[in-house]
Amino acid sequence: MKILNDLRLRLENVNWALNPELALIDTILDENPGLYEIIVPDIMGLNKSSEVGRQDSPTVEQVVRAALYKEMKKLDYRELEYAQEDSRICRAFIKLERRSPFSFEVFHKYISRIRGESLRALMIEINRIMMQEEKIEDGRA
Repeated sequence: MKILNDLRLRLENVNWALNPELALIDTILDENPGLYEIIVPDIMGLNKSSEVGRQDSPTVEQVVRAALYKEMKKLDYRELEYAQEDSRICRAFIKLERRSPFSFEVFHKYISRIRGESLRALMIEINRIMMQEEKIEDGRA
């Protein structure tokens, strides 16, 4: 019930209330940071030279969140770049905080490396968590 309670708190904010699917995924990702490990092997090869990462490069969390946002909203990379400037929900979901948006080239560089199987595995795991924690029927019964 914790996910459901956290989701209710988010939906009190008008912006999140207009995007309940994003609010739900945001809640699950915040409470289960280990989910990013599904995607790490696909994109970490781009930053082999640094353990800390560059300040102008997105984190794994930001890349995964941007990929999910892009897919859910059916955006291309240029539209994703624009959404970071135009949408408070996009900025909040991608966790940009006070930094400037990433260019479409940066997101293309990282998101395009995520394999479809990895993204599918992530979505299956998100659904599994929701069904387990909220005791939602899985349809098999």
